[in-house]
Amino acid sequence: MSTRPRRDKPLVLIVDDDLASRELIASYLEPEGYAIVMVSSGTAAIEEARRLLPDLIVTDVLMPGPGGLQTLFVLRNTPETSEIPAIVVSGISPRILGLMPAAAYLVKPVERQNLVQTVRNCLNLPTAQQA
Repeated sequence: MSTRPRRDKPLVLIVDDDLASRELIASYLEPEGYAIVMVSSGTAAIEEARRLLPDLIVTDVLMPGPGGLQTLFVLRNTPETSEIPAIVVSGISPRILGLMPAAAYLVKPVERQNLVQTVRNCLNLPTAQQA
């Protein structure tokens, strides 16, 4: 397992084949002080996760090529990325997804405050009231 680099801001990798969805999530997180990298496929997510070692991954499930589920399984089974927390943001109910290797599940359309709080929880950051 690799140690993630020290950064001024936590780095979030956003994975979704839909540009509008990526941009919406980024628009929620950037003002909260997160650095953002966006990719449109599972293949690109695996490459960027290995290269950048982000602090968190936010991914959709349904994408062409390796979808979010397959991507997360690859990342969980790669030593340097195995402990990066992931949040699934999808139009599919978490009950249908079953045992996906993610720290949290949010159903689209995701609400800003819900996403921000979930990201803070996954990164063990204080809430806005505690900060």
